[in-house]
Amino acid sequence: MAKPTSVPPGRITDPAVISILQVPSDNPFGVTAQVPTSPPPKLTFEDATVSTNQFVSVRVDPTGKPVGFRLERDPIPSLAGEAQKSLARWTFEPARGAAGPVETWAALRLDLVVEINAPRSVQSSVTMVTPSTPVPRPLAWPNDDVWIASRKPGATGDGVAPLETVDNPPMPRKTPWSATSYKGPFSAKFWVHVKASGIVDKAIPLAASDPVLVGYLRRAMTGWTFHPAQTNAGGIDSWNEMFLSGQVSYSVDLKQIASLRKSLGGS
Repeated sequence: MAKPTSVPPGRITDPAVISILQVPSDNPFGVTAQVPTSPPPKLTFEDATVSTNQFVSVRVDPTGKPVGFRLERDPIPSLAGEAQKSLARWTFEPARGAAGPVETWAALRLDLVVEINAPRSVQSSVTMVTPSTPVPRPLAWPNDDVWIASRKPGATGDGVAPLETVDNPPMPRKTPWSATSYKGPFSAKFWVHVKASGIVDKAIPLAASDPVLVGYLRRAMTGWTFHPAQTNAGGIDSWNEMFLSGQVSYSVDLKQIASLRKSLGGS
C-alpha cells in the first residue's frame, strides 16, 4: 500500500486579487451647502383611511380562558393598554389535541381599519445631512409577510402544547374590542431626500410613535414643496433629517380576526 504523502501548508505569497478598501469616514449621503434645506411654511395633511394588521399571542387554557397576552407586532402602541384590556375579556374555543382540549398560545392576526384625521398643530424641524452626520438605523418595520417569515417556534415550557402540534388551534368566540380611538401627541422622524426642485422623492422612516402613521406621513410629503439646499451654483439635491410632532386623532375598527397555525413569539 502506498504511503500517503502529506500536503505542505499553503503560503500567502501571491498578490491579492481583491481590492482592499477602507470604510469611508464621511457619510456618503451628506453634502455641503451654503444654505441648508428648509421645510415649507405650512405642512398640509388630509384625512385618510388606512388598513393595517396587529399580531397577538394569547395563552388559552383548556377551558378557553385567556391567561396570558403578548402584543407581538403592534402598529398602534398608543392603544396598547386598551388592546390588552380587550383581549383579557375574550373567550375562546380551546385548542384540541388527540386527547382533548389542551393549553397553548394562540396566534392571531387582527385586521384593523384606521381612520386618521389630519393632524393639527404640527411642528417640524429639518437638519441637512452632511458628510459628518452619523448614518442612523432605520425603523425596523418590514411588511407582514417578511415579519411572519422571521418568526421561529420557540420552547413554550410550563406544560403548554406548541401551537404547531395541536389538531385545532384556539378559535376566538367572544371578542369585545375597546381600542377604538386615540387622540393625543404623535412624533416621527425620517430621512427625506429633497430634490433641487424642492420635492421629496425618498423618505426613510427612523422612528414613529405609531408605525401606522409611517405610510400616511410619506403620502403627505408628496404634496410638500421644500426650500432646497443652495450652493453658489443654485439648488441641489440633499438628504435631510426631518422631525415631526403634533396632535393626531384616529378611530379604529376591528374588521376580522384570523387564527394562524404558526407561533409568533420566536424570532
